[in-house]
Amino acid sequence: MKRYTQFKPFIISEFEVTDWHHPRHNHNHYELIYIKHGKGSHLLNKTKVNYKSGDLFLLGPDDSHEFYIEEKTHFIYIKFTASIFEKELGLFHKSTLKKIDLLINHREIRNSVFRFNTQDRDLISQIIAIISSLANDVYTYEKTIIFQPISIFEIMGRYIEVIPSSSVIQQQKNISQGVEPLLSYIYYPKKLRAQHLAEEFHTTKNYIGKFFKRNMKISLRSYVRQYKLNLIDSRLKTGSYTKKEIASEFGFTDESHLIKTLKKQDKISQQKN
Repeated sequence: MKRYTQFKPFIISEFEVTDWHHPRHNHNHYELIYIKHGKGSHLLNKTKVNYKSGDLFLLGPDDSHEFYIEEKTHFIYIKFTASIFEKELGLFHKSTLKKIDLLINHREIRNSVFRFNTQDRDLISQIIAIISSLANDVYTYEKTIIFQPISIFEIMGRYIEVIPSSSVIQQQKNISQGVEPLLSYIYYPKKLRAQHLAEEFHTTKNYIGKFFKRNMKISLRSYVRQYKLNLIDSRLKTGSYTKKEIASEFGFTDESHLIKTLKKQDKISQQKN
């Protein structure tokens, strides 16, 4: 099965097609998929469900899927990693945080059938329209965009019918259940270390490395390096962080060390191109 890897914290993709050209696949990020208009079916993991205009799907890293299009379909994809919520979640009530946690980290909740009432369907449509309108200016309006998925999660949270037991929640931290718990955890700079991950998931650095390579087709070291560089790039583009702040957050010895690393990465990228 093909696996798509995304290193940028946030990507908005919008397209209209009559045929689906992607193979069955999964990815390392989360996706909110909104059906602006169209008709067909969606094979999500082992379940095939019909879709129509106004439907919304939430996928996590361990979810595999593909679409079967019956009528020309307009898709709006909101692709994100858990890092986008890192600094904003403290602003929300605990009940909202619990709903977000359930939606993001538990497949049996995410893959539930969400049947929205008319008012909520209209509200979600308006929120998606805001996100879509800012697709070409993600960095300028980063904070505005980030709050939109959280608003959608708040609405989706009202329709959650099944709350996982504590034993199921505990299993989510066991990487033997799949790569998703590990990817969900790799979002905060200070946690991007093999030793830290090994301790969190009660295993060894050696096993973490092999497990990640087997599931992601890329070494943990390479993934973390690229992920950190993209996080740094997004912070620089927003203009909300100084190089000194970024250097401290990501464990560089000083601002000079950060700049040298970025220049070295630019040189490597140019050579590849």
